[in-house]
Amino acid sequence: MTVLRDELQRTLGADYTLERELGGGGMSSVFVARDNGLGRTVVVKVLPYELAATVSVDRFKREIMLSAALQHPHVVPVLSAGETDGLPFFIMPFVEGESLRVRLGRGPLSAREAVNIMKDVARALAYAHGRGIIHRDIKPDNILLPAGAATVTDFGVAKALSASREGRLHSGPRTGTITSIGTSIGTPAYMAPEQAAGDPATDHRADLYALGIVGYEMLVGTPPFHGRAPQQLLAAQLTEPPPPIRSRRYDVPAALSALIMRLLEKDPAKRPRNATEVVRALEDPAIVSGTFASASHVERPRPRRVLWALAGAGILASVAAGGAWLTNRHGAAPAAPVVTAAAAKSIAVLPLVNIDGNAQDASFADGMTAELTNALSRVPGVRVASLRNAVDSTQTSPIDLGKRLKVNMVLEGTVQRDKDRVRVTARLVNTADGFTVWSDMYERAVTDVFKVQDDISNAIVDAVKAY
Repeated sequence: MTVLRDELQRTLGADYTLERELGGGGMSSVFVARDNGLGRTVVVKVLPYELAATVSVDRFKREIMLSAALQHPHVVPVLSAGETDGLPFFIMPFVEGESLRVRLGRGPLSAREAVNIMKDVARALAYAHGRGIIHRDIKPDNILLPAGAATVTDFGVAKALSASREGRLHSGPRTGTITSIGTSIGTPAYMAPEQAAGDPATDHRADLYALGIVGYEMLVGTPPFHGRAPQQLLAAQLTEPPPPIRSRRYDVPAALSALIMRLLEKDPAKRPRNATEVVRALEDPAIVSGTFASASHVERPRPRRVLWALAGAGILASVAAGGAWLTNRHGAAPAAPVVTAAAAKSIAVLPLVNIDGNAQDASFADGMTAELTNALSRVPGVRVASLRNAVDSTQTSPIDLGKRLKVNMVLEGTVQRDKDRVRVTARLVNTADGFTVWSDMYERAVTDVFKVQDDISNAIVDAVKAY
């Protein structure tokens, strides 16, 4: 990389001073540089040799500079482009802050955080699409999070690559397709079905599909078809419906879940018509504060998978047939299952999240957290760790919390009030692999706050004891 850096510095001359390398940026090598003329920090992205060999450098420069016209608060613009030793490069402003990919490394986001990011990205897409520019590679790596907002980088790169490849391999007029050489530019985990198939009619709705994948990942922690080889990923994007969000996480408002699943429709015609429509949908209050999907329609983990996950955490348990969670919503506390665990259990009780944000519900959430901690502490053979700092807990993944607190399970949940009723969700996470092994939702009429807290905490403890 020293050879590339030295050659790039010679090409840039006195106008820029390379300071450090940021490492691979997907389809490019990324360097931080000082713009000596304007006194600002920029990034220089250089295509690798193996990719540059397949493109027309002049065509790439022309295409990438088309995105330089994009001037929007949620778009990172291209400042200039050039080539060094036959390798195309382009220069963009340096954006302070982490990428969404880095943020996801600490675990899933709250519904409100995810909606805010999706809204910013959708605004960027609406602006770019209105000017005829499609991104084609929307993913967490290309979404930056400076100062609490989201900005999208690398607009036009995928288009420039496909167009310059086309120009390199065809002497005739351009065909206008994104896959005229038999390949699709993009990232398989975020690629729309039509894009994966190399459909020449692929349009702006491919970006909406990718936005749906990103939204899904922010809420669940992984994309829908995580862990598969690239060829299997492409096949799944073409033919396989993604698992419903409610089967992976139970505290996501139904309106938000429905919007994301609509973005993930295989048929582009069934997705929202444009990004502006997505922005309007995300501004609906029900997206962040509406009702959750009914727990009775949620597919519960099969016992086989649950036992596999528990074994990974060093816990062996016998769960009474039928699952203790099914009757909780109807007010009846389940019978305590028989526990045959030979090893000691350890659980961290995280502060319950107050979704509505008002002081009354915050007090109820704090009380529920204390009741759960106390009730679990009275269960023989269970070691309980309580994390009182809610901010710390939301910014740390269950796996990292498990290592730090030396526990094999994390119990987390939410509180939401609607007039005289309260809804509490609870989720038990295996800290060995981050999988949810149990989750449920409890609704009660609030006539006696302390009684409701006792009732719900006892029901949760009875269910958790099985694990």
